[in-house]
Amino acid sequence: MRVIPFRVPPFDNGTYILVDERRDAVVIDPSMAEREIMRALRDEGLRLLAILNTHGHPDHVYGNAAVKEATRARLAIHRLDAYRLELAARPGASALPPAPLAAADDLIDEGPLGYLADVRLEALHTPGHTEGSTSFHLPSEGILFSGDVLFAGAVGRVDLPGSDADQMEASLRRLAALPPGTRVYPGHRAPTTIAEELPWLRDFRFPERREALR
Repeated sequence: MRVIPFRVPPFDNGTYILVDERRDAVVIDPSMAEREIMRALRDEGLRLLAILNTHGHPDHVYGNAAVKEATRARLAIHRLDAYRLELAARPGASALPPAPLAAADDLIDEGPLGYLADVRLEALHTPGHTEGSTSFHLPSEGILFSGDVLFAGAVGRVDLPGSDADQMEASLRRLAALPPGTRVYPGHRAPTTIAEELPWLRDFRFPERREALR
């Protein structure tokens, strides 16, 4: 299994193409990288089977429609974040222009995803940043795509509509329990590993919650 990463302006989004031995592929969070994605698929001779969204914020889903239309790939998002695809298409939803509307084909929850026949790919429901935030885990490869839950040295915001600090802390504890060598590809910032983040991640609490526990 191979990962083709992109860094996408203007918000430094992480977009990732996963490729198996058959040259089948899925893309995680097209963001605003639709041209780069289509170029990579063409240059590498890949067949895109699915578009996976870690969550429904506009900067992560903006390229969904263009990639889906060009490839006929299935679009998958957690069932609790599916409504955000429509929100992202509304004027004023973010600093971006309205995202072209693309409806989900598959509403996912927790468990294995069958898009790549030769790769064990699992959805981990890791809410907190949004209700349906999902991390995509490849246990046999030791790889995690964490969306906006975990970054190098930081965590996702919990002050946005639909976010929840309690759920985020629980999700971070879950990710902290993954094997230390797990390589983390986040929704923003550079890749990292669970081992690199574990010193602060293991007992992480948001500042106001640390005060409440005293």
